[in-house]
Amino acid sequence: MNTKLLAKVKDACKAAGKSFVFTAPDENDESQVQFQFIGTRSGEEVVMDAFLYTLEMEYFAKIHEEATQLVIEENPKFKDADFDVIDGPHIEALEDISAEIAKNDDYDVAEFVEERPEDADGSGVPLDICLNIPSVTDEVIAKFIKEYNDNTLKLDDTVYSFDIWNEK
Repeated sequence: MNTKLLAKVKDACKAAGKSFVFTAPDENDESQVQFQFIGTRSGEEVVMDAFLYTLEMEYFAKIHEEATQLVIEENPKFKDADFDVIDGPHIEALEDISAEIAKNDDYDVAEFVEERPEDADGSGVPLDICLNIPSVTDEVIAKFIKEYNDNTLKLDDTVYSFDIWNEK
């Protein structure tokens, strides 16, 4: 583990008065955050480079990914289209296919934590965290870190689906 990075993250956490430090504050929102915290691996302190997001975001990302592939398969002319824009004929097709996928309940998602081998860029041990929470808050992050580090984290293995149109 990069000892300079370890010291830097420890100092940043101490200065912030938190158990974590945000790594991409401009990209964070209530559904996703990127942060680092100190964890242990094989008995040694390491920097965990975490991406935490909501289960609802995971659900919509899976549908968006499959719908994008189906739109391109059905309409090869959209192969190079930007599917992250707000409008266009490819987006109309994407919305139609997304609605069909969601209606058919083809996707269910459950909470998970996935630790991957340390990246070569030296930013710490990558950790993807998907939790069934309404939004990501400092309190959610702090609770996760405590439970992760205490080895008391309990994930909900219930599978969920969400309303694609957010009708309440």
